[in-house]
Amino acid sequence: MTSTVDNQWYYQKEEFYGTPSQISGLSFPVEKESRHKGIAFIMMVGMHLKLPQLTMATAALFFQRFYMRRSFKDYKYYDVAATCIYLASKTEESTRKFKDIVIACAQKAAKKDTPIDDQSKASNTIHCKPIFPEFRVWKDTIIYTEELLLETLCFDLSVEHPYHFLLNMFGNYTKDPQRGRKLKQVAWAFVNDSLRTTLCLTKSPKIVAMAALYVAGKYLDENMMESFGESWRESYEPHEREIHGTCMPPGSKPGSEYQENGTPSYGGYLNSPAKLATPVYGMDPDRPTNGDRSMAP
Repeated sequence: MTSTVDNQWYYQKEEFYGTPSQISGLSFPVEKESRHKGIAFIMMVGMHLKLPQLTMATAALFFQRFYMRRSFKDYKYYDVAATCIYLASKTEESTRKFKDIVIACAQKAAKKDTPIDDQSKASNTIHCKPIFPEFRVWKDTIIYTEELLLETLCFDLSVEHPYHFLLNMFGNYTKDPQRGRKLKQVAWAFVNDSLRTTLCLTKSPKIVAMAALYVAGKYLDENMMESFGESWRESYEPHEREIHGTCMPPGSKPGSEYQENGTPSYGGYLNSPAKLATPVYGMDPDRPTNGDRSMAP
């Protein structure tokens, strides 16, 4: 689903010093770590359920927005992450059986390789009574938290992601297709990695997409004007300063989310060349995980 930019979900950097979590006593590093853990949980469960990439990105966006209005002290990150997966799967019309979502969340939270429902069935055969208390706990938690999540999001479920802007840009790529595919993979990896940060709360999807593509071009030594022609000039030059700020804010260190004076920087994650060999989460822009070609060029 797409929508126009809604300013209620975009924040100035100073606003990240007064989040509900920090007001309730958590430090910035603890909050950042909790956000990372929540997004990692979303990705693990999403891949287990073979959800489309857009669905996982939507769940991550819901998660990041939720904790700008609620505290990690009051709501456990894995409870909210699980509910974001459930809500996003309905929002993006990639629904999975509620039972399957509950079991996947319980399994990943327990860090078990064997499906919990299989263990339950095997035990039930012997003991002839239901034993899978995790299922009921997770089911009740998701049902309860869904209403809270919807209220916190103000029932605003229409979202926009950088992927569409990125794919539209490659419609104007003029060089060797194999080189273009590599450039797309690297840019795609940066967009995927940005889900673990709060860039979606400070920059529009178009700016994130352009920043990812800009850094990918630098990383691969690509001449963007030669590769994309006038479409690059038209998309890049009006937003040049903001794109550079997204890649590396003044004073930040490569690969760091902190500025040199120790204060947090909420841009700058895209400047790290880490994990570029293969797009993170096993996602390939030309091979959507669920077989859906809607995101492929």
